[in-house]
Amino acid sequence: MANPYISDPKDVELEAAVSREVRGLGMGIRVSVKGGHITVSGTVDDFETKRDVMEVVRGVAGGRPITNNIRVARVAD
Repeated sequence: MANPYISDPKDVELEAAVSREVRGLGMGIRVSVKGGHITVSGTVDDFETKRDVMEVVRGVAGGRPITNNIRVARVAD
């Protein structure tokens, strides 16, 4: 679902494209775009998933700036 607070149609399209691509990598991953700057946040189960999410985002971003606010869930000892 596109962010209703984004006014630039290009940002809306980019957010939707990135969101579609990361959807299968983990629940709770959120994407927002403002002025072409992509912010990805949420919590994933492991570092491999975090890496995979960022690889996908970079592929869609096409050189746009990305802020990675993804956290890895605490691993039990």
